[in-house]
Amino acid sequence: MPRMPRQKPTVSRERRERLRKAHDAAQTLRSAFPDAAAVRVQLQFLPLTVPPHAAQSFVMYPAARAFFEYPCPYGDCDGIYELGAAAVQALAWDSSGVSGTLECCGLRSRDGLPGQPCGLRMSYTITARQRLAANSVTVAAAD
Repeated sequence: MPRMPRQKPTVSRERRERLRKAHDAAQTLRSAFPDAAAVRVQLQFLPLTVPPHAAQSFVMYPAARAFFEYPCPYGDCDGIYELGAAAVQALAWDSSGVSGTLECCGLRSRDGLPGQPCGLRMSYTITARQRLAANSVTVAAAD
């Protein structure tokens, strides 16, 4: 008989589980973007209150999952920053990177009231380094 959890699921636990499942289902960077050698994602949170959340930085290599969703740093918020479209733009051959700002559209408890809009703004920068094609390396070596 399976063991039942002692506690009911919390918002942060449900969000963490949802992100874990989506991460596990994502393709590897090598499969999704064969020419990518590395992708750097930098997140800077623009605080509504002091102290601000710490900046976050991630570097992904070809074996990593091509997963670009990041949870809001507030533990009681159910919001997720979706950067998949921005990552696709950054991984284009002619791109030097992508940057922008997103606002969390999740809900959290504030001032004793549940279900309040979070609104935490996040500035992001995504840069990609492309592998050289095997043919161009061979041609360059032949000269």
